[in-house]
Amino acid sequence: MSAHNVEDVYGLSPLQFGMLYHSLEDTSDTRPYMVQMTEEVEGPFDETLFGVAWQQLVDRHSILRSAFVWEGVSEPVQVVQRQAPLPFEVRDLRGLSGQEEQLSTFLAEDWDRGFDLSRAPLVRVTVLRMGEERRIVVWSFHHILLDGWSVQILQKELFALYRALLGGTSAELPPTVPYRRYIEWLNSRQDDGSAAFWTDYLAGVTEPTALHIDRDTGDTGVGEFEVCASAELFARARDYAKSQRVTMNTLVQGLWSVLLSRYSRQDEVLFGSTISGRSIDLPGVESMMGLFINTLPVRGRLTGDLVVSEWLRDLQDEQLEMRQWEYCHLVDVQKHSRIPRGEPLFRSILVFENYPVVQKPSDFPEGLTRRLVNCVERTGYPLTLVVSAGRALEFRFVYDRSRFDAKTVERMAGHLESLLTSVVDSPGARIGDLNMLTVGERREVLVEWNGVTGPYPDAATIHQLVEERVAAGPDAVAVVHGERRWTYGEINARANRLAHHLRGTGVTADTLVAVCLDRSPELIATLLG
Repeated sequence: MSAHNVEDVYGLSPLQFGMLYHSLEDTSDTRPYMVQMTEEVEGPFDETLFGVAWQQLVDRHSILRSAFVWEGVSEPVQVVQRQAPLPFEVRDLRGLSGQEEQLSTFLAEDWDRGFDLSRAPLVRVTVLRMGEERRIVVWSFHHILLDGWSVQILQKELFALYRALLGGTSAELPPTVPYRRYIEWLNSRQDDGSAAFWTDYLAGVTEPTALHIDRDTGDTGVGEFEVCASAELFARARDYAKSQRVTMNTLVQGLWSVLLSRYSRQDEVLFGSTISGRSIDLPGVESMMGLFINTLPVRGRLTGDLVVSEWLRDLQDEQLEMRQWEYCHLVDVQKHSRIPRGEPLFRSILVFENYPVVQKPSDFPEGLTRRLVNCVERTGYPLTLVVSAGRALEFRFVYDRSRFDAKTVERMAGHLESLLTSVVDSPGARIGDLNMLTVGERREVLVEWNGVTGPYPDAATIHQLVEERVAAGPDAVAVVHGERRWTYGEINARANRLAHHLRGTGVTADTLVAVCLDRSPELIATLLG
């Protein structure tokens, strides 16, 4: 980053600031906010011209030539380089055995490389030749540069440049609007009264919503689980949303609110929601390349007697009101809550992908086809739900494996799908009527658990049966609570001591004795006594 190569210097957007902070603080090597896209390309393909097209794209957009400086400055800044050569590589795997294993090894190595945020460009591309007309294109970048909307623009322009190079012509692309314009617009919005809105919206919030399903698993890394709703359920969900005059985004936010409420056992929940940030009054914002999304809190206030459809419309109205403040810095937003400093505002975020698809099959050179094989990305939150409602309704859970295990997340996905089914099946239902259990869980609770029978002496009492177990094997474990284990002999001895104490105070048969204890071994011994 030499002085003569610096084209521009300016500040960061709210989410860029947050991503920089999380990236620098990460000690788990999960590479938060790194994105790795893997595409399969089939047909005639010129790798050299493809690399040139990529470099032209980097030269064209200032955000792709940006690096970040945070040391020796009062506030972090992004520095645009005049020139930023793109790391572009071609690897030939044709005819080699174990191609898929070599691909997997490369993807892991590419991920482990990560990015040095102080060095531009924060993008690299590798083409792996798998066959004469089959290639895998891997392009990795840091999310601090681009959002999903920008990726659509980038890919459309990339293939326009590539087609022009193939034909020996110049691509006809619109003039670019630098990302600096957005930062300038943000700076003009300072001290505009947003504090009053967020103070009111977060009034009474004292702690992030607990899920009660996360724990120390002893594992590491990031896990993913994806489920796709059936085409029939997707169609019914769209029809329901349309009939109730709510968006699919609002419907999904409502489902997530109900799920968090059931898990946390609270009537109010708080989670993060990622918004496009493109609805602002800034000329040309729809075609600008950069990071415009922002993550802001969604507060779900729900009780069992609320009609779901009416509650969803209220939730949507609240979100529309929030639109005018969607550019606010999350750090500043959190200051208006009563959550202690250092604690997160929320522990889960919902990403609803709803950006326009700007590419058409005709945009690609004749005979060339491409498909997305995989897209790996990480956030700085323990649990992220990414929802896509384009051609299908897909739910992708991205979770911290040190906090959640795979079975827990899979069960949560089943509960979310059950809630969706319950909502669309009963348009007039109240929140308390919604079913969360899957078909298998309902069968287990209602049939299997109630179908177990065994011999039981009609005349025996509980304390007699316990005493028989004590006589048969006093050292057998009777109660387990965390790390504590009581044998039948121990629990019976404690019950006997309490029984003798009660008798000494005049307690006889049919005398009421109040017991006030948490669920614990002491409670069992007390009731037995």
